[in-house]
Amino acid sequence: MKKDNRPTETQLKELYEAAVVFKQAQPWKWLYDSDVICVENPDDKTIGHCSVMGRGGEHFALGVYFGDEGVNKFWQLMDNADTLPIHQILNYQNCLMCSFEDREELNNDDRKQIKQLGLSFRGRNEWPKFRRFEPGYFPWFLNEKECVFLTVALRQVLIASHDILDGESKIDLEKGETILRVSEDQNGKTKWHSKQFRITIPTLSYDPVIITDDLLMHKIKKAGRSENLSLQADICYLPTPIQEKKDDRPYYPRIFLLINTKSGLPMRCRMYESIHDDVQVSLNDLISFCMEKGIPGEIQIRGKEMKALLDDFCIKAKIRLTVVEHLPAIDQLIEDMVDQM
Repeated sequence: MKKDNRPTETQLKELYEAAVVFKQAQPWKWLYDSDVICVENPDDKTIGHCSVMGRGGEHFALGVYFGDEGVNKFWQLMDNADTLPIHQILNYQNCLMCSFEDREELNNDDRKQIKQLGLSFRGRNEWPKFRRFEPGYFPWFLNEKECVFLTVALRQVLIASHDILDGESKIDLEKGETILRVSEDQNGKTKWHSKQFRITIPTLSYDPVIITDDLLMHKIKKAGRSENLSLQADICYLPTPIQEKKDDRPYYPRIFLLINTKSGLPMRCRMYESIHDDVQVSLNDLISFCMEKGIPGEIQIRGKEMKALLDDFCIKAKIRLTVVEHLPAIDQLIEDMVDQM
């Protein structure tokens, strides 16, 4: 009996075989990364949104995105990939990935696994690499269920892609329609077929943080105001992974930043481990700043998450909360921090 959730040797062989066939077919020659093909997971009937990458001739891969957040942020990534800094991209990828790399891009465990399976690869962009991407965590090896589903996705996306090439099926993104590969059990055997599927992008909502401590707000208001002071505030993952134990999956620490918009100087900078501490850390640091330096006239933020977190506080403290597309002072500071680390 298996004692862990790692894929079996048979499952890994099937995954590599599916990857090799996928690579040989090169479906990126006629598909764009936005030509999403959907595949139903036979295990739990959830739907993976699959993106074939490689049309640009640089990064060859299949990404399988799932869950409301994963699918929503995939489409955000499609719209903003060229402008997002790397520490923001860490928030966006929630997927399984099969990519084709140079040998140097694989680590020792990848190469050892390939050797143990009796496989060999040679050349640039020929080495399959399989990873689970998840916000807050370093890309990691697949567990058993992820291995099986990625194998299914590679096979079914390739079938659908050939149907598109042959004119038997089509993707019409203007109408929001694509192909869904679904399975059904017939006399103990799994049969697959395609059907038209309407793509819907899930809407993400965030519960607002409500300040109920009237005495605290009274104390903050008595600290005075600095109407001409504009700050930028953000929470993100610092793209420097931390691994606490040898076999543990490394994680990216969270960081809250409060920066003077004009000077670019950090007013508050706090690193912590869990996304669950976002509210406590950010509000505590913002409150301590207001008590020491006075209430700023403006705070610039990006994203619905930060608006839900700070909106009620800013209304009660009479701070202008401005949602912007970019926070250049914060992005530059994080870039400098990563360079130093």
